[in-house]
Amino acid sequence: MNNSINISTLSYNLIQVQQNMTWSMMIFLIFGTIGNICNCFVFLQKSLRSNSCSHYLLISSIANTLALIFSIPTGIYSVAQINLTSYSLIFCKLRLYIYHTLLMISRYLIIIACIDRACVSSRRVSIRNFSQIHIARILSCMTIIIWFIATIHIPIMNTIELDYCIMPGTYSLIFSIYALIFAGIIPPVLMSIFSLITLYNLHSIHVRISTTSTQVNHRIRQRDFHLIRMLTAQVFVYILTTTPYPINTVYAAVTARTNKSMDRQAIESFIYFITSSFLLFINPAVSFYIYIATTKAFRKELKLAWINLRQKIFSRRQEESK
Repeated sequence: MNNSINISTLSYNLIQVQQNMTWSMMIFLIFGTIGNICNCFVFLQKSLRSNSCSHYLLISSIANTLALIFSIPTGIYSVAQINLTSYSLIFCKLRLYIYHTLLMISRYLIIIACIDRACVSSRRVSIRNFSQIHIARILSCMTIIIWFIATIHIPIMNTIELDYCIMPGTYSLIFSIYALIFAGIIPPVLMSIFSLITLYNLHSIHVRISTTSTQVNHRIRQRDFHLIRMLTAQVFVYILTTTPYPINTVYAAVTARTNKSMDRQAIESFIYFITSSFLLFINPAVSFYIYIATTKAFRKELKLAWINLRQKIFSRRQEESK
């Protein structure tokens, strides 16, 4: 009897904590949306508009904004009212498909941005030529199209059983392996590899030109080094916040047929919420704050962007008053 009470108490407490944490994700939505809009505002400035890396970060910020707006309000609504994924088959199929695809687009654009920075810091001109705005536009479009096609298995397979939106049968194991590889292994490995290559190239450039031209070194740092610092910090945050999700997904799929006590189910459900929702949405919500915290040049660009906007608004008002 006491054991039953303890189990129900544990389950109840975890549900309450999860609900409170779901409501707190409104902070991610508000500050994440504001931050991503500020990112777009900065990267669309004339000084950065033609920069290939800025273009990748711009499209990534747009994808992050859409993912936050589409996913978090529905999650909060499921706490306040009803879980729409349990009652609408269309919503069950589309919710995970859309926000997962948007997050994958954002992740792989960051990977391409890391590759771009490795190329722009290379000694070889042929490799540096990869860092061009027209190439960035092509690769961004390809990334969007590829991921909307590659994740089409989600709406095909997801279904509702016993009032739950689930991945049926062995598909949950297949999806967990897919998530582990394409979200948990490939992105952090490629991001880390190309970030290290970039740092090595920058060190090589510094050693090569420090004896001949301090001015050239200063120019390279002003134009590219601040983007490299921003990306490096974002890679670190990505690894911390995203890697637990595919690992826990694999664990859940492997142990799906295991008999579990009520308290174990409650704990695993809570951990799944932490890894698949709470931690997962930190990365798309904090990129702007990572940029302003790590790079003085980004703060300057933001300040200049607001000054330019204010001047345009003032000039327009003056014209209207004439």
